[in-house]
Formats: sequence, C-alpha cells, structure tokens
Amino acid sequence: MKIKKFSQFIGSIEKFRQKAAHQELWYRGHGSEKYLLEPFLHRNRKAANIDEIEQIESDIYAEFARRSPLYDTYQREKWDMLFLMQHYRAPTRLLDWTSSPLIALFFALMGGDSDNDSTIWCLDPAAWNGIVLKDISEEPRIFTTEERLVDQYHPLFREKSSRNEPLAIQGIINNPRINAQKGRFVIFSSVPRTLEEHASDYKIKDNGPILHKLNISKDAKRNILRDLESYGITYSTIFPDLEGLAVEIRRQYEA
Repeated sequence: MKIKKFSQFIGSIEKFRQKAAHQELWYRGHGSEKYLLEPFLHRNRKAANIDEIEQIESDIYAEFARRSPLYDTYQREKWDMLFLMQHYRAPTRLLDWTSSPLIALFFALMGGDSDNDSTIWCLDPAAWNGIVLKDISEEPRIFTTEERLVDQYHPLFREKSSRNEPLAIQGIINNPRINAQKGRFVIFSSVPRTLEEHASDYKIKDNGPILHKLNISKDAKRNILRDLESYGITYSTIFPDLEGLAVEIRRQYEA
C-alpha cells in the first residue's frame, strides 16, 4: 500500500511501533524509493577492494583534520571528529537515522525527486544489533562509542574487526543540527554492502518488526508536506541556524 495521506503515515508508524520489541525506534527518509541504505563512503566508490577503501577513508580523515583548523579538529576525540565529518557531509561509513518519524518524513518529502515515490525506513536498532551479533550472545541493545566492539569500526583503529555487520550506535551530539534532528547512526564496516543485503543474509524482511519500508506516493508529497509543516516540522526547526531560516523564508516566497 502506498501512503497518500498524512493520517495514513501516522497509522503505519503506529502499527510498526506496536509490532516492534523495543521502545526506541529509528527512521530514515529517502527522496526516492530507488535510493539504498548505504553510507556515503560506499556510494559511487572508486576503490576496488577493502584495503583501498580503508586507505581512502584514512586519507579523507587526515585531510579533513588538516584543512579545518578553525574547528580545533586535532583536539577532538576520535569519535567526536568522525561525527563532525558526518555532520558536514564528508564521506564516512556512518548512515544517519533519526528517532523522530516526522523528521524522517520531512527529509523524504524534501528529497527533490518528484518522479519517484519517497521511502521511509523504520528500524528497531536494538533488535537489529541482537540479530547480527547473535553468534557472540550480545544482549539486544544500542551500542555506544565507548565499547570495544564499536571502537573496532573506527577508521583509526589499528586492529580491524573481523566483523562486517552494520551496527546501530548512539552518536555524540556535538552540534545543534544533530540535536534538532534527533540524530542516530548506523556504522558500516569497510565491506561495501548495503543494509538491505545484510538484512537478507539474516532473513530480516523489509516489512517486519525489525526493518520496515513505507512508500509515499509521489503524487501526494506536496499535500503531505503541507500537513507536516502544520505540525511545526519546517526547515528552521530541522536546521536551527541561519541557513535553515533562509531556506524556509525562500520557500515561503516561492510558494
């Protein structure tokens, strides 16, 4: 079923919440149903193997630190630095999610693709971690960057993890945008595979209680966005800076 009304979207989210096993659920919006669940570093990659991918990632990390002295990047903790890079859209292995379904809907509707349906992905992050780490009997939960298992996924960690499953982690809220967008993250390994491919490996369906896909009709985007804005989800609330304010004002005068 394609979602054609705002009320349908809310109803679909409630159904997912009722089926999910945990209270904290995450969401991600795509402007087109053709987009995949993969981090920026793995999209349109030029590297042919994992060693090359890791070298490129290391070079990106070093160059970002070297060329951004105004942000005191050399004084930042390594995870803090990685989340800062993600915030400014440098290529990383992090994939953004949000704990707010309305914010995910906003990004899906503002994706700029009017020729395709939009997609909202729903995820039970604790259940996901529990499934992909079942072989080591990890309790289903959301990991933090202070844990060694997660630390092995950092580009500066010398002893590379033998695991390649994406993990749901609690990020460091080091800027207003992450806070406003209720930012959460899935970190991928250096193996360039999508979340959908990993889900298939573990027989996690895209219409179940762990991972669920909702399609928004391309013909309904404008009306649903109007309803969403009436609930206070706008550019200036999602991007609490001058850029967000400027875009919101521009949209008002373009309407």
